[in-house]
Amino acid sequence: MNRLTFILLVATLLTGCSTSLPKTPELPKMPKFSMPELPKMPKLSLPSWAKPKLPSIEVYKPTIMQGSVLEMSDVDLLQIGMTKEIVMNLIGSPSIIDPFHQYQWDYINHSSIEGKTKIQYRLRLIFDGNTLVEIDKSGLEGLLAN
Repeated sequence: MNRLTFILLVATLLTGCSTSLPKTPELPKMPKFSMPELPKMPKLSLPSWAKPKLPSIEVYKPTIMQGSVLEMSDVDLLQIGMTKEIVMNLIGSPSIIDPFHQYQWDYINHSSIEGKTKIQYRLRLIFDGNTLVEIDKSGLEGLLAN
């Protein structure tokens, strides 16, 4: 009985491990169709008086103010020796207080008016402790000329 079981097992394994797959039947070939050519149609165009006219659209460009807006009269009042509190009351809080340069306050502005006029400036104030020791107006030359 053991031999018979062994022979059946080997025969089953050998027949199950064949590498050939059954062939798939070939599909029937489809007939080729072709579309008939249509006659060329002339292009239609309307007379100029019948063409719709689109209204002209003017794009609105808002005034964009970014940064600190400074009054030059207030900037001219800045003096060396002022405290941070007096400076802040005079021209407002700075645009940037760099955590690595806490002694330096930067007032930066980049604005465009109606998408055309661009205003850019930078005012840099240097403090020693609580006292103003340097005023750098080099970034305000263009504004001072106006």
